[in-house]
Amino acid sequence: MNIGAVIKEKRQKKDLTQEQLAEYLNVSVSAVSQWESGKTTPDFSLLIPLANFFDVSLDELLGRTPGEKEKAINEYDEKDAIYASSGKVDASIALWREALARFPGDFYCMRQLMLYLFLSVCADHGNEGSEKKARECVTIGEQILRDCTDSAIREGAIQTLVYIYSAPSVSLLADEKKAIEYAEMAGDASVCRQMLLEDAYFTDESKQKRIETKHENRLYYADHLVRSLVYDNDMPKEYYLKALEAALNIWKLLIYDENYLFYHVRVSDIYSYIASMHAGNKEKKETLEAIEKALHHARKNDALQLKKQNYTSIFVSAASCNPKRFTKNYTETHTEIILKRLKHKEFDFLQNDPAFIELIKNYQTK
Repeated sequence: MNIGAVIKEKRQKKDLTQEQLAEYLNVSVSAVSQWESGKTTPDFSLLIPLANFFDVSLDELLGRTPGEKEKAINEYDEKDAIYASSGKVDASIALWREALARFPGDFYCMRQLMLYLFLSVCADHGNEGSEKKARECVTIGEQILRDCTDSAIREGAIQTLVYIYSAPSVSLLADEKKAIEYAEMAGDASVCRQMLLEDAYFTDESKQKRIETKHENRLYYADHLVRSLVYDNDMPKEYYLKALEAALNIWKLLIYDENYLFYHVRVSDIYSYIASMHAGNKEKKETLEAIEKALHHARKNDALQLKKQNYTSIFVSAASCNPKRFTKNYTETHTEIILKRLKHKEFDFLQNDPAFIELIKNYQTK
């Protein structure tokens, strides 16, 4: 409700005419009429007299209710979850721009906008407009580090700034010196929030939170180790297949029952890279086996129910997966992405193979 509507409601509640209110405030009847119609707003000097006259707070006079901002940002988050899970990065950018126009200087909204600008830069791969988004991302990050005291928001900004400055294939702003500068601002891994919370929860009452934290940490650190192996550009080519197999075994040991939930996407990617390695050596049997597993796990990922679910491996059963909170910068399903990879030239030797054709057909039509 805007201030004009509030004034009208309070005036009528007092059973006053516009003329009477104008007389009390020593303003013209026309001024009151224009306030209530929304054509103009009261002069700043009249806000306190108006609040006192109606015996309300300035927040109430201005149409603000307790928790309004928090509720509004939660609504933005809910909309964003829909966009993020379907890869609609531009829609998320527009959403958080709207939120910032409504709540200028809100660091959470700034951090969200920064995140999606970066994801858009990654998707653009240096296309027109990419540099502008990267520079805006940097500007927002620098503002956050200059003015924000919330450690979680600051750390998120630091992370994105490091990524912006350390990815020459993605960002035109790649600058190793700046990437190192921002990375040095982050805390040491041994004293990060996730590690410390394992010790911070020590009472019988907090036992469940302690277990949840441990299980979530196991997934997080396993994922970090796996990605370190899978995306190690410095790995000698002759050892890369071993690295992929080691990464796969990490997931198999931790989630022994294969209820991978979110991590189906990681397992699918590993199998697709294993398939590529075997295809490069024209190893038909091994290539087809890896392709089938890559597509199987991709399909499992795409079929996840949009609700919070717990993992079932005893090692991580207190940790949960919520597909509504997934964020991606592409609109395809993961199955479509794997099928697209199979068009790369290393798979050319299979294009006329009946087993390969049947496999692709099965996953295109499911």
